[in-house]
Amino acid sequence: MKAKKNVGGLLMMAALLSLPLPGRAHVGIVSGLTEEKVCRPGETFQGSITIRNYGTAPEDLRIYQTDYAFTSDGKGFYDPPGQAARSNAAWITTGQKRLTVPGSSQVELRYAVKVPDDPGLVGTYWSVIMVEAPPKAAAVPAGAPEKAPSLGIAQVIRYAVQMVTHIGDTGSRDVKFVGTELLQDAGQKTFQVDVENTGERWLRTYSRLELYNLKGELAGKFEGERLRTFPGTSVRFKFDVSHVADGRYKALIVLDNKDAHVFGAQYTLDFTKPGKETGSL
Repeated sequence: MKAKKNVGGLLMMAALLSLPLPGRAHVGIVSGLTEEKVCRPGETFQGSITIRNYGTAPEDLRIYQTDYAFTSDGKGFYDPPGQAARSNAAWITTGQKRLTVPGSSQVELRYAVKVPDDPGLVGTYWSVIMVEAPPKAAAVPAGAPEKAPSLGIAQVIRYAVQMVTHIGDTGSRDVKFVGTELLQDAGQKTFQVDVENTGERWLRTYSRLELYNLKGELAGKFEGERLRTFPGTSVRFKFDVSHVADGRYKALIVLDNKDAHVFGAQYTLDFTKPGKETGSL
């Protein structure tokens, strides 16, 4: 997947928006940050995004679209809409580029989606609707000289609402285990696995690590996160194995999509030698 512009860190958690920091917006997306729909080629549907203003003053928002991708090292990419091979940005219209939310109230940002009548469409397509609260002008402290030089930080709050369209139940589901690393630091042990979605449909997999000693006896079972991956993106699963004794182990990684698709890989781990591990599917 082509990805150019890295703006990781621009999205702020909704909980942070309630903090009374000066000069910041007080808006939040209360309908959730994912709009997901299963449909057919040629289908048209509508929906809305609920935006809440928790402050008392009106908030003027900017509305625009981008593509979206991410990698297992934590980077996020927000390219111009329509560049990605699986972008559905051109299918989506909002009709609004600016939106004002009155104080202590909420509004609905309505959108419409028209899926192309193309029998070649398969799997998952997605993009992002950005809801941006521009920075407010900082207040000048009382008694400050009229032309005194000053340095300030303009804080821009952006929410990325993921617009996800699945074409029926079509699309292959597959992953590639692209890298592992065993980290040890001051008694803390973490085993991490990087996984790329190499299929045509998004996955929401639960992760599990099972460790076996060289006698084949179960030495520990560790439940990990449930992470979402779009086709062509990658994520990093992490497992805290601090309480496992030093030694060599056989490791089984299981990713369960809670349907007919379960993925796994096996590795040999040496907890006395931190670093990258080798393994086989």
